[in-house]
Amino acid sequence: MVYLPAIKEINISISELVIMIIILTIIISFSLLAYQSFIKRIIREKSIQYEQEIRHQKDFLQQQVKIQEDERERIAVLLHDDIGNRLNILSVWLHNPEAWNSRRSQEIILAQIPELIDATRSISHSLYPINLERFGLLLSLEEMLSGMSPSLHTRLITTHPYQNRPVVVEVQLYRIIQEFMTNVIKHAEASAVKIYLRDSEGSLSVLLSDNGKGFDTGSSGKGMGLRNITLRLRSLNASYKWKSTKRQGSRLIFIIPKP
Repeated sequence: MVYLPAIKEINISISELVIMIIILTIIISFSLLAYQSFIKRIIREKSIQYEQEIRHQKDFLQQQVKIQEDERERIAVLLHDDIGNRLNILSVWLHNPEAWNSRRSQEIILAQIPELIDATRSISHSLYPINLERFGLLLSLEEMLSGMSPSLHTRLITTHPYQNRPVVVEVQLYRIIQEFMTNVIKHAEASAVKIYLRDSEGSLSVLLSDNGKGFDTGSSGKGMGLRNITLRLRSLNASYKWKSTKRQGSRLIFIIPKP
């Protein structure tokens, strides 16, 4: 009977140990379940992120293809309506024997040659703004604006020193501004255009505004020019907003993030 208390103490210790093992097993099981759940959530989030990146890349490629197709269509129209017509007229003159007997006719024929060269150079420049790479974005924009009609007052304003971007970014930015100016000339009936560039901490903020007749930004029938601008902005991953009311001008505000 003397050894009973010791045996009881041992039994109690074993019972406590069993309880502790059970509790520890439960804790480990819950920890493993929580860890598995965490890993599954991480994998799911990564999968969603990957799918979004793939979707974004696909959208980007589609936008680039759309821009290229629009560029090809525009160039085809230029070649047909400008160069093609000039060559047809020149061909008619050259195949007319009487034309060579008239000094005036000869002058007309010879005058067509430099005009054809200028038209070809203009189309070449529209394909790729060569001066952009040679002189930079700001000088190229100033050159573009200097070629506008004197009746259209233009201002290019930079509030901070401009930091050069990759050429692919600057070409898109140049095209956006060029497209905006084309729309102003064709549709806005404006007398003034302002272009603001603000370079801040790597991102570039741009404001394009005119004092023309404006347009309905909610209209589904936007022209090709506005669609091209939108596609180019998306290809730069830029945030943007149109502000326009009829007879009160229009504004395009966008921010190009740091590359």
